[in-house]
Amino acid sequence: MVNMAVTRHPPIRDQIASILRAAIVNLDFLPGQLLVERELCELTGASRPSVREALRQLEAEGLVESRNGRGTMVRVLGVEEVAHLYEVRAELEGLAAELFTRRADDTTLARLETAVDELAVATDAGASAGILDAQRAFYAALFEGAGNPLLDQMAQGLQVRLAQLRALTLTVPGRAEESLKEFQEMGSAIAKRDADAARRTTAAHVRRAGTVMGEVARARDAD
Repeated sequence: MVNMAVTRHPPIRDQIASILRAAIVNLDFLPGQLLVERELCELTGASRPSVREALRQLEAEGLVESRNGRGTMVRVLGVEEVAHLYEVRAELEGLAAELFTRRADDTTLARLETAVDELAVATDAGASAGILDAQRAFYAALFEGAGNPLLDQMAQGLQVRLAQLRALTLTVPGRAEESLKEFQEMGSAIAKRDADAARRTTAAHVRRAGTVMGEVARARDAD
């Protein structure tokens, strides 16, 4: 019998939004950069209405903002907003690490340890894309192993903006190496199933990252 199942493809709007979101996260489009609709149409091969719909979607996610008379630009997070974001992140990720030590199976733990190993390789190679991929894999394993869907849902709401900030912190000399050591400390505490140490080292990593990002934001504002 002929296969009559309908193949569903993501709407054009969602495809464009995914492309632009990745460009923002990877810093191909920098914070404060103006996004010209005509140029985006040329880059994506999409119509202007589809590009506008995609930009509205990204605006709802907090990645871009529209300014009267200036158009749409990549959103710049202020120093205070960065601080608030990392305060919440420290609590969520610290809790996830604690729960992971109590609930994760050995398979998920192995995934997390592999992510740390891949992070070390990427850091030694100075490969920013590889570093970000390894970090994403680490957090995917962390929140899955925590076994709390609500916690995972709350964290996912921050992940897009956090991915952009992670990329920005990697531009700070020495931060990649410092971050690797923090991930290794987190991984070691989690592997030992030491809930208190896992939560403490994970929250400390986030607070340190927040301090670095705050310095980046203040330097940007000063310029």
